[in-house]
Amino acid sequence: MIVTVENLRLLFEKLMEKMDENGISSLDINDVDYYWIVPSSEWTNFQSEVKPAVGSLVDDWESLEKVLSGEQIPTYVDFDRIAAILRAISETVAKRFYHL
Repeated sequence: MIVTVENLRLLFEKLMEKMDENGISSLDINDVDYYWIVPSSEWTNFQSEVKPAVGSLVDDWESLEKVLSGEQIPTYVDFDRIAAILRAISETVAKRFYHL
């Protein structure tokens, strides 16, 4: 599988358009902070038991805001942070629109 930066950009634009169409300009994801992280060395290893760590959406968002403000340079760890935020957004939207 090859994922291009351009296709990722297009997908994010489509997802943001979907949120605009649904009248979503912000989301309250404060009902969840802590979540499980499966370390990179373990998330594709199905032969051993996973030892998850704990992540924090609040910490993730605070770090991402520092990237936005220029206080912190972007790193590839920010993909993990964005992934966690996107997961929380997905669950919040699913509850709101699909009553899950």
